[in-house]
Amino acid sequence: LIKIKSASLELGRRDLTSAQKLEIEKLEASFTQKDVIPADALTISDLEDQIDSLLRSHGQNDLWQLAADLARRNIKPEVLESLFANLDADTARAALVRIAASVEVASLLHEIESSTSRISDLVLAIKEYTHMDQAPVQNVDIVKSLETTLTILNHKLKQGVVVQRDYQKVPFLVDSFGSELNQVWTNLIDNAIDAMHGKGELRVRTYRDDTCVVVEIGDNGPGISPEVKPHIFEPFFTTKGVGQGTGLGLDTAQRIVKKHRGNIQVTSKPGDTRFQVWLPLSETSATG
Repeated sequence: LIKIKSASLELGRRDLTSAQKLEIEKLEASFTQKDVIPADALTISDLEDQIDSLLRSHGQNDLWQLAADLARRNIKPEVLESLFANLDADTARAALVRIAASVEVASLLHEIESSTSRISDLVLAIKEYTHMDQAPVQNVDIVKSLETTLTILNHKLKQGVVVQRDYQKVPFLVDSFGSELNQVWTNLIDNAIDAMHGKGELRVRTYRDDTCVVVEIGDNGPGISPEVKPHIFEPFFTTKGVGQGTGLGLDTAQRIVKKHRGNIQVTSKPGDTRFQVWLPLSETSATG
């Protein structure tokens, strides 16, 4: 803000025409709008070099630090060229400093807004995940339950896992005991992420099978070996290292599924592991 004020005062001392003032204001407005498409790292690096070269060609060698700020907002050097074409060097310099400072402030405000939105989504997801303020047994929308769990686990997913969703376009409601089904999805998704070492494709699918909804959670990791597969639902069985797993995740998931009068099974081969959970639909969905 101090930079903006200082640069604005400097511009105020200049004898600018209405057209020049409008040009600066238009550039500043376009660079600070919300819907600027962020560039990838390689593009940012190229833009930074190009903007730096442009500034140096106009004798602004000490403004190199502005190049990075402007490049991050995907600002093209040819757009900045109009400043030097229509303004003298000192005025263009003051305009650039103000524009770059405005871009920095706008980026911070947008990040705060985005972070606030993410926090709000996470709080809502936690409330949904734990079924706070709800009766012990209630109708649960399976897709909504899965999406809530994916939101909770987003910190692990965003490191390199691509989520492929395939939801049958009808609401699937089941009678659930509190947040227990979310524990099932958490265990299955968390195991899939670990199996892929945090990078790969997670597939989440729902479809109807007679009076049941089937939830399928799959991954393209190395698969479960034939020697391990018969034991994965046994309590305290784990293939993870010491301190990394209790061996109770899949045992707990199976117990919860059975409590809901459902069934869980797994198929696996290299590149394609699938856990399938059958759950009886509530009367509302079963007759729909």
